[in-house]
Amino acid sequence: MTTSSIILGILFVICLTAPVATRSMGLMSADDQPSQKWKISCMFALSQGLAAGIGYTLGRLFSHLFTYIADYMVFVMMLVVAVKMFVDSMRILKGKMLYTINKELDIFLLSIMAAMNTFLMSLMGPHFMPFGYWFFLIVILAGFVWSFFTVRIEFKPEMIKKLSFIEFSASVFMVVISVLYLFTDLI
Repeated sequence: MTTSSIILGILFVICLTAPVATRSMGLMSADDQPSQKWKISCMFALSQGLAAGIGYTLGRLFSHLFTYIADYMVFVMMLVVAVKMFVDSMRILKGKMLYTINKELDIFLLSIMAAMNTFLMSLMGPHFMPFGYWFFLIVILAGFVWSFFTVRIEFKPEMIKKLSFIEFSASVFMVVISVLYLFTDLI
């Protein structure tokens, strides 16, 4: 792998897992135990890894159908994920994707919602998976880091705007990465 493909691969994984930041924000208060932070972060990380594994497995079942147009399918899926992240960031900004969490099951369901982008891109895993099988571990690590650093952020309007901007920026970077994927040999 070249240096540019490593950098773009890392950027791709960071963008792909960026929704974890907006979904995990405010799940803990200052009164909660520190072990709760680890537990929530592990839940988000494992859901990212599980979504990647299920998506890759399903993608392998159907990958033979898209062999001739695989590059275009990966490009389209990247655009679909970018549009989904853009729409989600706008909905978060407008206050339409705010959740009340009471139980651990709610947190688990929220972590699954955050892993949908990873699932969608992993469907194209047989044709595009940066870092090979290390991709799964890197996605788990990225999901953990996003959640670990955002789980204690207070739920304030200015923080909602900042984290919404992070998801919006990730969608823009995803579009750039998709164009680089289709038209260059950098990735």
